[in-house]
Amino acid sequence: MANEENGAILIIGAGLGGLVAALALQRRGIPVRVFEKASELGEVGAGISLAPNASRVLIALGLRGAMEAVVNSPDAMGRKDWQTGALIALDDAPAYEATYGAPYWQLHRADLHDVLVRAVRANDPDAIALNKDFVSFAADEGRVEARFVDGTTVQGAVLIGCDGLKSVLRDLLWNPGPPHYLGYVAYRGLTPVDSLPGGLVTPASANGHGPGTHFTRYLIRQGSIVNYVGFARRDDWVDDGWHVTATIDEVLKSFDGWNDEMRLIVENTAEGRCHKWGMFGRAPMPQWTQGRVALLGDAAHAMLPFLGQGASMAIEDGIVLARALAEHGLTADALTRYEAVRRPRANAIAERSSARAETVFRPSDAADTMRKGLPPDIFGYDAVTVPLS
Repeated sequence: MANEENGAILIIGAGLGGLVAALALQRRGIPVRVFEKASELGEVGAGISLAPNASRVLIALGLRGAMEAVVNSPDAMGRKDWQTGALIALDDAPAYEATYGAPYWQLHRADLHDVLVRAVRANDPDAIALNKDFVSFAADEGRVEARFVDGTTVQGAVLIGCDGLKSVLRDLLWNPGPPHYLGYVAYRGLTPVDSLPGGLVTPASANGHGPGTHFTRYLIRQGSIVNYVGFARRDDWVDDGWHVTATIDEVLKSFDGWNDEMRLIVENTAEGRCHKWGMFGRAPMPQWTQGRVALLGDAAHAMLPFLGQGASMAIEDGIVLARALAEHGLTADALTRYEAVRRPRANAIAERSSARAETVFRPSDAADTMRKGLPPDIFGYDAVTVPLS
């Protein structure tokens, strides 16, 4: 690969955070190259919820129409008894757009990824390079060079690590050690609605808390598929991948005693393909940037999913990074400003997500409504306009 990218922003990782950052930079006229080690683009087969703090960023990037073609916006959210399945609390969905200035969306993660890939490639068909396994970098005051397993190198103005929990770039910079297991295992799957009894999935979005377990499910893809994810406390874990298979019997055993709705949803998982992964994390990072190099998304602030904000934080990161580089130049100073805005918020959300586990893993009561779990201070944050220090 020739070293012709001296004025470009180099992004390691074509996940959600990396692609949002790339698109936001493109929208500001800044050239960008995204390097992905996989041989083809794609995301894991799971659902994702995007609160208004995330959806407002995607709308600002011109993606409202594309997103509305693939999202669901639940009209109500329920809490169900883990044993009987009885509805114990129901909230009509708040008027998110009127209240927070942007909608609440639920969708297939792969659909969001596809929208972002198409938008980035529409601006530059060559913006994303595959089969590029990043291994090291070199930097000086004026540029940074990324190096790959295949022996190629590329130079740019700034290097951004969006390479997830196992970030190579983070380890090169600070070597914080491997992530530690947090004591929870997640099970996920997709179930066709037409394989279930009519009216079973009511309301469109609901969850339940049991002793040491939590199960949530919601509709995606125009209401044709139930996305579910169940969390269970577990003392140990060996695998740390995202594609570890789980049998239906294994999932049901982990949720022994749960209600018939939950059991039917799991038993009818498409092709019997359930997956599981352990929840891993690390202490909040005290530093994200070093000269012309910075981290973004899970590489900087991996968090437990109990506030549903992991992807949203990466999306916020992406727009703030682009704003900082556009307003303050392709410099180390711009990255310092990005970190000053983003690190306190993302680290605080990560800590709150961990603390929320204490309320999630216990049986619900009628006062424990879904709305209580939707924090307005998080939803009202506007990464599109927040002042850059």
